[in-house]
Amino acid sequence: MKDTAIVVLMVGGFMAFCALLVWLGARASVAARERVGRLATALGLQLEAAQPTLGFFYPEPRVTGRFRGKAVLIHNYSTGSGKSPRTWSALAVTPAQDGGLTLALTRQGFVSKLQELFGSKEITVGNPEFDAAWFVRTNAPDFLKAALLPELQAKFRPFKGAFKLEKGVATYVEEGAFNHEERCQRFLLAADVTCDLADIAEVYAQQTGRPA
Repeated sequence: MKDTAIVVLMVGGFMAFCALLVWLGARASVAARERVGRLATALGLQLEAAQPTLGFFYPEPRVTGRFRGKAVLIHNYSTGSGKSPRTWSALAVTPAQDGGLTLALTRQGFVSKLQELFGSKEITVGNPEFDAAWFVRTNAPDFLKAALLPELQAKFRPFKGAFKLEKGVATYVEEGAFNHEERCQRFLLAADVTCDLADIAEVYAQQTGRPA
């Protein structure tokens, strides 16, 4: 009888543990959706409707709409597979035209040193604080140096991720899902900065006369 009771307790404990994991996962998915919903409202965008799987788990939230007159998408995506997938949060802004301008701003660190080692050309803007914090690449160095005005440089301070303009889309990406209010607040600021980069792309297209 004692052995049977131990088995029952072990099975019951395991089932309770599994139920707890399911409950925590469902609660986290609801909380993430609520956070992103508040972010969407603050930006005047729309949180896409979604049905929860099994009535509990919402899919990763997606936000679409127009901000500062530009099409915006906020979403999550994953890279890698198996035991080590990585989740990313992303914001994409589509400029009206870009003229073929490309740019990338990533935090200085080990990866940027590797990029330099393998031939990536960095530009500097003459602001020691900004140049020490950000590794900047572009196909139009002189134009971008002039476009990155001091007031725009200051806007980059809160960010941990990477900004890019390529294939006609300006993006901000950082690792992690929308499971922290801090990240949502950062993306609220990122929408403005990414739109600034989209504005720069539009000015470049107008100046070069090469809308794309």
